[in-house]
Amino acid sequence: MTVAEVRKLAGRIPEEDDSSWAVLERDRRVGVRKLAVQHRRELERREVERARQERLLTFERRFWSQGIMRVAGVDEAGRGCLAGPVVAAAVILPSEVDLPGLDDSKKLSPEKRERLLEEIREIAVGIGIGRVEAEEIDRINILQAALKGMRLALDQLGVEPQQVLIDGNRKPQSRFPEIAVIDGDALSLSIAAASVVAKVHRDRLMVECDTRFPEYRFAEHKGYGSAAHLLALRTHGPCPLHRRSFGPVAELVRSERSELFRTFCEGLEGCRNPEELERLGQFIKEGSAELGDRDLEELRRRFRRCRERLLDVGRRGEKAAADYLTGRGYAILERGYR
Repeated sequence: MTVAEVRKLAGRIPEEDDSSWAVLERDRRVGVRKLAVQHRRELERREVERARQERLLTFERRFWSQGIMRVAGVDEAGRGCLAGPVVAAAVILPSEVDLPGLDDSKKLSPEKRERLLEEIREIAVGIGIGRVEAEEIDRINILQAALKGMRLALDQLGVEPQQVLIDGNRKPQSRFPEIAVIDGDALSLSIAAASVVAKVHRDRLMVECDTRFPEYRFAEHKGYGSAAHLLALRTHGPCPLHRRSFGPVAELVRSERSELFRTFCEGLEGCRNPEELERLGQFIKEGSAELGDRDLEELRRRFRRCRERLLDVGRRGEKAAADYLTGRGYAILERGYR
């Protein structure tokens, strides 16, 4: 039998037929022995991969063994970008899961992430995606935006999870039981799956954004602070997708602002109560003719954010006062903070 014939026959030998493979490995012909060695190494590689996947299912199996089968992994992508949304994903995997090569999305090539996304879609019990745009990121900060994206992703699963595994050390405070797992995308297969879904979804969004704003080359850097992106920012200024609260963008915006704009911004930052804010708002309105459209829009955004902050302080103060009074035996008949 020739080596070519042996190779053809080897394709029909069951993997578990150790004796047949052992015979081939002892064959006097180098080509046949090489074929058998390649087979053995492939089996060893698969075994290593199975063991790795099993380690990544430690959290999930802990809950599956208790009858808690719908365990959702949650992760986000785009937290450190200068432009574009932050995207979160939630994924529920079946207990009989096999996703060779699945890992933290940052360790995978774009091609491998795309392939794994299709495999995840084929077997997942549920997939949910949430996104928060740049304007809201600037208003509520990136941490709160990422947590909101996670809540949105969980709500989009299509099936309610019984347990949620969150990547990181902060929980989004959803309506489901949650556990925060530091470095979760390297410790949980469900979180790793969510990281791939979030990353691929966001990358595709940024490729679409590239067609709207080609001068920034979003398809290349996906909104991260690459040298090419920073150069485009300095050349063209920020576009509507840029996060104006993020370092390089904020510095660029500040350098282009008028003295009157900066004065109003300092006033907004120093406001201590809603009444003071309303007076400053009137001054801004009176000076609007001397401000450009972009400055006015930014001041309106900062005004809203300042008002939300002050109202939140007032509500917390009212609650603290109410808690103190009820603790002393008083009954609260009406709450009036606006």
